[in-house]
Amino acid sequence: MKDFSFKFIDIMVGVILGLGFQWWPNLTHPWQYMAFVFVYLDIVDYWIDYAPSLKKFPPRRELDLMIDVAIMFALFFYIYAVQLGIIHFLFAFSLLRFFDFLWLLRARGQYHPAGFENAFVKAYLLADAVEVLVAFAFITFIGIKAVPVLATLIAFIAFRILARIWASFQYKRVYFA
Repeated sequence: MKDFSFKFIDIMVGVILGLGFQWWPNLTHPWQYMAFVFVYLDIVDYWIDYAPSLKKFPPRRELDLMIDVAIMFALFFYIYAVQLGIIHFLFAFSLLRFFDFLWLLRARGQYHPAGFENAFVKAYLLADAVEVLVAFAFITFIGIKAVPVLATLIAFIAFRILARIWASFQYKRVYFA
């Protein structure tokens, strides 16, 4: 199942990124273009960590593979949601982070990582939890108070970049620096 899972997921990420380009003409607002570019970069950044992790912690059961498929669905929804609205976009992001959290819990429970791998898993478990909570805080804030969408997106992107940098320093590797 290890080789199948990695090949399947690798192909799926390529399909998701490729399909995303078909929605470019549907974008009408400046925030959507900014979000679209951000999502592409975020998915590539996600794949930089996810691919090696998938090799180290491959699925052992069908349920594990279903979590990987759920992550692919969430990545697809994440890029698709840019067309829908900022609340959908933030919800899609939180869904991705939730499934990633489940994936990391599975990896920790099955493989009992040590050293660097343990630091990586711990850092991203915490980062995923915080990012889901913050995304829902953004959604709640938007629902309570009329906030300009572009300002919300810029604040969210800034938070996401800071969270990514923090997580990278927690496990002592920064891929994008």
